[in-house]
Amino acid sequence: MKVVIFKINYTMRMNRNLKIFLANGIPFGIFTAILFSSLYGIKVGLSSGLISGLIFGFLMFIILGFLHSRAVEKIAGEKSEESMGTYQERNIKLQLPYDRTFDLCIKSLNLISRCRVQEEDRSQGKIIARSFINWKTWGDTISFDIAGISNENTAVKVSSRPTSWSTLVDYGKNLENVNTIVSFLEKGNTA
Repeated sequence: MKVVIFKINYTMRMNRNLKIFLANGIPFGIFTAILFSSLYGIKVGLSSGLISGLIFGFLMFIILGFLHSRAVEKIAGEKSEESMGTYQERNIKLQLPYDRTFDLCIKSLNLISRCRVQEEDRSQGKIIARSFINWKTWGDTISFDIAGISNENTAVKVSSRPTSWSTLVDYGKNLENVNTIVSFLEKGNTA
């Protein structure tokens, strides 16, 4: 069983690293191939494109992968597969009434820079907010699913993900969003 889990985790990590490599190497290689083909002929262009695409893809995989890992490790204190992902989700239970928890969730979004509530449905326990573009991502989508367990207990699922589906690394921005919100909700739970 542990071997299977290791293979799955290794495959997931390889998939992100492979995506970084391919997303950077292929366009750069094609651009170089077209440029050099027009200047030096098709044979030189194709070989130059292949070599430059491999080198550039590898460099970007090393640089982006390292920066992402370093940023996540600073925020999380560790590098686990869960913390390395761009999609972050946490479930917490608060000893607060439903309405107070809902208001606290809305208030927690003030801690996220340039974040605006897009949808708010108190009866369904749904909140969706978006943050604007920053140097780490093309914006993030933060959502809450709030459910009353009893009169004085509420369950909250907080998630944060890049708004753009093509984001491969976020330098820990969504992890930071979720940690900030959860920390605020836990402090509000004791107040």
